Amino acid sequence: MVTITDVARVAGVSKNTVSRYLNNRGYISEQTRNNIQKTIDLLHYQPNQIARSLYSQKTQLIGFVIPEIAHPFFSTMTSYIEDELNRRGYKMILCSTMHSEEKEKECIDLLMANKVDGMIIGSHSLDINYAGISSPVVALDRYLASSIPVVSADHVQGGMIAARAVIEHGCTNVAQFIGYSKVRSPSFERYRVFAEQMHKHGIRCVSFELGLNQFEIEPYLRIADTFLTDNQDIDGIFASDLIALAIQKRALEMGRKIPDDLFLFGYDGSYVYKFASPSLPTVIQPYAKIAEKAVDVLIRKIEGEEVDQMEYTVPVTAYRPERDQLSAQTQNGIADDTSTIFHEVALGI
Repeated sequence: MVTITDVARVAGVSKNTVSRYLNNRGYISEQTRNNIQKTIDLLHYQPNQIARSLYSQKTQLIGFVIPEIAHPFFSTMTSYIEDELNRRGYKMILCSTMHSEEKEKECIDLLMANKVDGMIIGSHSLDINYAGISSPVVALDRYLASSIPVVSADHVQGGMIAARAVIEHGCTNVAQFIGYSKVRSPSFERYRVFAEQMHKHGIRCVSFELGLNQFEIEPYLRIADTFLTDNQDIDGIFASDLIALAIQKRALEMGRKIPDDLFLFGYDGSYVYKFASPSLPTVIQPYAKIAEKAVDVLIRKIEGEEVDQMEYTVPVTAYRPERDQLSAQTQNGIADDTSTIFHEVALGI
């Protein structure tokens, strides 16, 4: 077995220098760093992670807490978060709460017991004291506590993009499907902005609250059946990709023409929207950039740096198949207006 002594001997440096390189402690010249790394690669040296943890007081482990791995947004986000953590020298422990407050508490306790260096939390239970978690925490698209920074897509921009598309299409009677209103999330900005712009342009807008997000398509198909039967005068819909696909499927089965009779505009941009036929225009959340920012902010907190702000947003793009291009341009021609009309109707699953 290759030891740190072997690496030091072949590299022509002291064991202490190799140790400082492995633990990123103290100044080491770039030339010496390159020499040590080449020697490690040559000898196929595997550092003892337990020993490194004892020395640095860090485990190089990050907990990622999400409500459901099967949901397209979170499954896609998980992949990018793990890739970014690996790139930065960390390993990920994934915890899925299945929308259970008790399970979320168990997940957090498990991560603390494993002495993770920090957590990225994309789940949200109302009665958990997130500010009381001793490890550094970054929130993913959730407002957990005033002391915890949150990273999300620019949902204001996303809502404006969707509104612009609906207005350009000539819709006069639209609906939007919103998430669980008791969860405090930056994503609600897209609903607010969309409704404001509909009201601004004299377009009737009705908002339907779906409750908790889930991946199973059957409940969404039942919702689509009820909605399309009871709202045959609706000519435009803004919803997440998953519900938009369910509505499109049922609308086509009912003989509606897409997008002539019913214009659909999605939101998320995970792999789901690619299965739509005809193509579904949608707002694409920048998963890779969100992951990069969330991991960067968390590592800065782990290393004791002061974060410069408490909310970080990443620009979105729009997939418009009729234009055959991605556009991230600011949506001009839609003025801001703080007035809005919301008609909220709860649909049971």
